Amino acid sequence: MRIYVAGPLADIGGVRAVQAAVRAAGHELALDWTRAPDVTLVEDYGSAPALSASLASDDLEAVLTADAVLVVMSEEEGKGMFVELGAALARAHRGELQHVVLLGPISQESVFYFHPAVQRMTSVDEWLVSIA
Repeated sequence: MRIYVAGPLADIGGVRAVQAAVRAAGHELALDWTRAPDVTLVEDYGSAPALSASLASDDLEAVLTADAVLVVMSEEEGKGMFVELGAALARAHRGELQHVVLLGPISQESVFYFHPAVQRMTSVDEWLVSIA
C-alpha cells in the first residue's frame, strides 16, 4: 500500500516515526516530504515562491495518489497538514480513498475529524493491525 503521512513540520520526528512504522510493516511511502532538501529551510514561504510552489505540488500529488493518508496529530501547530487532510477527504467523499486516518490524541477538535470517512486511531500500530 502507498501511504502518505501528514503532520506538523514542527513535529517532524513524530512524522518520521510513523513513516518508519509504515515502512517496517512493508508499505511504501507516497512521498517522504520530511527528507526534501529544502523543506526545513523555508520559514517564510513567500520569500521562496518557486520552491514553495514545488513543495506544495509534490505534497498534493502524493496525497492524490496515495492508498492511505495518515495525519499525525500533535501538540505542535500544523498548517499544511489540514490542506492534505482536506484533499484526502475530498477523495474519500468521491469513493477514491478508503483510509483517512488521524493518529494520536487530538487537542483541538474540528468538525471534519468526524467525517464518516475519517478513522481515529491512537497510534500507527493500531491502524496497521486494523488493516492486517
